Amino acid sequence: MNKPAWQFEHSVECNANKDFVWSFWTDVSNWERIEGKAVEWIRLDGPFATGSNGATKMPGQEPHHWKIAQLIPGSLGVIEMTLEGATFHNRMRVEALGAERTLITQTMSLTGPKAGDFAPGMQMFETTAPQGLAKMARAMEMAFNDREPDTI
Repeated sequence: MNKPAWQFEHSVECNANKDFVWSFWTDVSNWERIEGKAVEWIRLDGPFATGSNGATKMPGQEPHHWKIAQLIPGSLGVIEMTLEGATFHNRMRVEALGAERTLITQTMSLTGPKAGDFAPGMQMFETTAPQGLAKMARAMEMAFNDREPDTI
């Protein structure tokens, strides 16, 4: 990856085990449920695997297409969205902090010859992304606490 024109990273701790967190995050139906009315739908064509394509449709907009560019199952996923002359990268990393505690780190960045043109608009994520990741962590904790004791 080229040197980013813009990058933002934040982390949250989640009271759920790493395997559960990974399983929850890689099920895009959870993304749609957590986003609520902010999205019409989120779709993934095929399995959650390197090279799979997806799209997100927000109200009143055309779908935004993305792909899973890199995947280390259980630990790291990178989703990329191609923009005109730039690429938006959304990297999620999960690390066990204990038996039932996980650190989730999200790194977003922009690369490419026109990435600087998009950087000012992406800075809104510096406020909204931490809130969104915290909301996802709360949903993971609730689902983890509601699971059958013998699962993940």
